[in-house]
Amino acid sequence: VDLLRDSSKVTIYNKSSLGRKDKVVLTSNVDSEAKIMSSLTKPPIVRKPLECVTLFYARQLTAQDNIELDGVGYITVGRSVWENEDGRTGANSSTTRCEILLSVNLVREITTTSGQKVCELTIVTHAVSPAGIPLFIGKKAALTAADGYIKDIRAVFEK
Repeated sequence: VDLLRDSSKVTIYNKSSLGRKDKVVLTSNVDSEAKIMSSLTKPPIVRKPLECVTLFYARQLTAQDNIELDGVGYITVGRSVWENEDGRTGANSSTTRCEILLSVNLVREITTTSGQKVCELTIVTHAVSPAGIPLFIGKKAALTAADGYIKDIRAVFEK
């Protein structure tokens, strides 16, 4: 989960990313982190980069969370933030604002029947297709991006 929390490493596993910055860190320690971050992504089918401003929260799971854990587990949750402290979006004409209604990553260490420890990654993301992108293209791009995201994260750890 450290890879997902660290904004300086986002380009390692997201080929479309132009970078991510932590705007405000609300809390950060070994077990949890809460922050507002801004990211720019340039998928191949859009003209302008997509900008997302997200409230992000990550924490380590415990037995009290009523989830089956063989080892360590983490959950991350994200939600778009539209306004800045002045009540404005802060968007500019060089980007298209993107809304992530909900993004959840569940990362669990599990033990296979042969005793091998592996990482299970479950991702659920619900986003609104940016203006100007037809829904059928957005759906196809989202599936391609999701497949690439998993493959790129897997490749980081196979090195």
